[in-house]
Amino acid sequence: MKKIWDIFASIKTAITLFFLIAATSIIGTVIKQQPVPEGYEQLYGPTLTKIIKDLKLYDMYHSWWFHLLLVLFSVNLIVCSIDRLPRVLRFFKKESRIRGREYLSETQVKCVHKTKKLSVQEASEKVEKILKEKGFPIKEREQQGSTLYMFAEKGLWNRMGVYITHLSILIVLIGGLIGGIFGFTGNMTLVEGGKSNNVILRGGFSNKILPFEVKCNDFKILFYENKPDVPKDYISELEVIENGQVVKRAKVEVNHPLVYKGIYFYQASYGVFSSQGGVLTLKVRDKKTGKTSTVSLKVGENREVPNLGIFLELVAFYPDFVITAEGPTTRSQELRNPAALVKIKKKDGTVTKTWVFAFFPNVHEKESDYEVKFVKFEPVFYTVLQVSKDPGVWLVWLGCIIMCVALLFTFFYPHRRIFVWITPKGKDVEIAIGMSTNRNLEGFKKFAEGLCNRVKEEIQK
Repeated sequence: MKKIWDIFASIKTAITLFFLIAATSIIGTVIKQQPVPEGYEQLYGPTLTKIIKDLKLYDMYHSWWFHLLLVLFSVNLIVCSIDRLPRVLRFFKKESRIRGREYLSETQVKCVHKTKKLSVQEASEKVEKILKEKGFPIKEREQQGSTLYMFAEKGLWNRMGVYITHLSILIVLIGGLIGGIFGFTGNMTLVEGGKSNNVILRGGFSNKILPFEVKCNDFKILFYENKPDVPKDYISELEVIENGQVVKRAKVEVNHPLVYKGIYFYQASYGVFSSQGGVLTLKVRDKKTGKTSTVSLKVGENREVPNLGIFLELVAFYPDFVITAEGPTTRSQELRNPAALVKIKKKDGTVTKTWVFAFFPNVHEKESDYEVKFVKFEPVFYTVLQVSKDPGVWLVWLGCIIMCVALLFTFFYPHRRIFVWITPKGKDVEIAIGMSTNRNLEGFKKFAEGLCNRVKEEIQK
């Protein structure tokens, strides 16, 4: 047990663990966080993908080995603190700080002045007054033979600053462990009008089923006025449904999440189901009579065209039309080259097919008795929500606040001690002042020099 204790009490162990945590944290930036497992196979191949999956490198902050590193670092921090704490606690013991005149040589900064004008008592009163002005009230006073001894200090709690910092780090680590074990991060995709309780966790290798459902009633995209192709904001109208009842409604946009039962739903991205959904509006003109009419269709839908006595069926829709060796297809879901294949059925049963191109309206217009033009297409949008739960986040925030206060206190309010011996030397009175600090010795030397000069001036008046 002593060997184990010594290992965890070692600064080398702390540096090693800290280096491992810092080094492994880089993995999250080196290994891309792909939304689906196939993304890793394309980047790294099947062998590396298996290693990434087994070690959970796609979500390392929730991996067992990263949690183990945090636990070991926490144990190391606790053991180091306990091992060194007794040396600091002695400063808080209620014991006399009386030191003999020989202790002057052990102080970091010192000065000695003599005066013929003052008695020991008068000199002590002047020194005490100066120390109080500098924020050092006298804590102890004692007559040692012919010598009057005084002791003053401030910033004693600075000695505990490093341990308060250690405590804050432990709180942050505990918060991180709680978040890593009981929290999660993933994505949820919702089509307008659809609902789900399934969250695809980071990396796409697993999922999380929520105890309630989230429904997207509407999705809107706002664009900049001077840049109509650049999205300004994404807005999702969401409902939380639990036990068949709507328990919460919210408008989710960037930086304005929906929060329910400690789970945050952020607006992350969006997309369109152009070829799988949406409504296409077409304008149909009878070339013989000149009559026109409009009709709106979904893919696979067959509807009668008002006032023309014909039926129109939307056979297929391609948002980004292209012809390959396999036939017509779409390169993307973006409306870059919209095209539709429609079927026209007359009352006599005659059926003809024609292509309709949004950007090339005159193509194939002579192949039918009816002219069909592209008016508009209203796609079905889907919203991508980032879903996260971190029950330890408040501990992390608390630890960070405590750490900032502790570091501020540690580095800017050092523990300073002042020892004063006032001794009669024949016709003179000698004033010896010794000073020590645990932080910023160079800055303390300037303070000590100013204090010594002030004492010299006062006793020579």
